[in-house]
Amino acid sequence: MARLLGATRAASIEGYLIAIENVAGARDIYGRAPLRDDATIAVGNERRGLSPRTLALAAETLEIPTQSRTVTTLNVAAAAAVAGWYVLHGSARQLQTARPDSRRPSLLLIGRDHVEVGSSLRSAAALGFRDVLLEDRGAGWFEGSAARRREARAAARRHKNPLRIHRASVDDLERFEEVVVVLPSGPANPLQREALTRGQRQVIVVGSEPADLIHVKHGRVKTATLDLKMFEDPPLRFLASIVLAEIARQVGRRRRIAGKPAVRAPRYEFAVRLAAAGDILFVDPSRLLDY
Repeated sequence: MARLLGATRAASIEGYLIAIENVAGARDIYGRAPLRDDATIAVGNERRGLSPRTLALAAETLEIPTQSRTVTTLNVAAAAAVAGWYVLHGSARQLQTARPDSRRPSLLLIGRDHVEVGSSLRSAAALGFRDVLLEDRGAGWFEGSAARRREARAAARRHKNPLRIHRASVDDLERFEEVVVVLPSGPANPLQREALTRGQRQVIVVGSEPADLIHVKHGRVKTATLDLKMFEDPPLRFLASIVLAEIARQVGRRRRIAGKPAVRAPRYEFAVRLAAAGDILFVDPSRLLDY
C-alpha cells in the first residue's frame, strides 16, 4: 500500500503521527488539507484498533466515516489506502443532503481474485452502497469452489453484510447514460474533480482493462485517475475502497430533518484490554479438530 501511494513503511515514527481510528474526538478524514510535512500514518488491528499508547502519541486522529449499521470498518489494508490517499491529496468536506441515495451512482466491479473482491464488497457496504454490479473474471464469487467462496465471503463480512450483489458484465454498460472508468494512474481527470453524484444513470467502473470499453459509445465514457504510483496490477481492494470513499464524500450523508432523530455514528461500547496471564487458556488446534 505504501509503495502504491509513493510512501514508505516505517518501523518508527517519522515526523508527526496521524492515527486512523474510530474513537470519540476523531475528525472526519474528509475536509483535511493535503499533507505538507513528514508524517507517519498508523492504522490498527480491525478488531482491537490502535493501542491507547499509540493514540496518546498521535498529533492528529482521523476516522473514515462509514454509513452502515452492520459493517462499520474496512479491511485494514483498504483503510490504510483510503487514509493515505486522503492525507496526501486532501479534500473538501463531506456534503450533507436530504436524499443521498438518490445521488449515489451505480458501481461495476471487475474482479479476478476472490479475497480482493470480498474486501471491496465489504468497503462498498460500509460506505453506503446497497447494490453492486460484479463481473467475476475467475474470482469464483458466484461459482467458485466451496473453500474459495468461504474465503471471499469472510473477506466481505457476508454474515452481516446486507449488500445485494448482481452478476453483470461490461456489456451492461450500454444501459447507462454516463460511464466513469477509474484508472490507478495516467493522464485523466483527477477523481476528486469528477462529479460522481448523478444517481443510477451513471456507473463507476473499477478494475477494467482498456479493451473492455471499445463497444461503448465514446461520448458517454469518461476516465478519472487516482494518480497513484503505478505498478503492475494494483490490488482491487485498494482502488475500489478509495473510489468508494470519494463517492461517499461527494454523495454525502443524510441531513438531519427536524423532528427526526439523528443517525448516530458507530461507537465502541467497551475497550479491549489484554487479559491477565492467569486468565488465559491455551488450546491446541488438534483438540478442537477432535472435538
